[in-house]
Amino acid sequence: MTLFAFKSVSQTTALADAAGDYRAARRVEQYRLSAQAIYFPAFPGTRYVPFAAVTRAIARRSGMPVKGCCGKEIPVVRLRLFCEGELFQDFLFEKPASAGRVLDAVAALRPEVPVERESIL
Repeated sequence: MTLFAFKSVSQTTALADAAGDYRAARRVEQYRLSAQAIYFPAFPGTRYVPFAAVTRAIARRSGMPVKGCCGKEIPVVRLRLFCEGELFQDFLFEKPASAGRVLDAVAALRPEVPVERESIL
């Protein structure tokens, strides 16, 4: 039994059995991915984005500064999932293939949702 209930990012869509779906989810870097949602750690507890609520998905190459505003950057892939218009959640991945797995899961459940990926992904 979890201490805190799983909470959906979407205000209108939630999974009926989020705890069971979380147990069936597989790890993708620091997140957990199932056929229905992507889960991420938050305070308090765990939050998730149900793919049924996703209206648009964008994956772009980006960089995370190591120190300050100038200097070296770690290359990352930023995945942005939009829900209910302008509400969105960002996910950072080290490997482009990991972001591609999430985009494939969104496209499998919701083929009508526009998915944008750079040619490198």
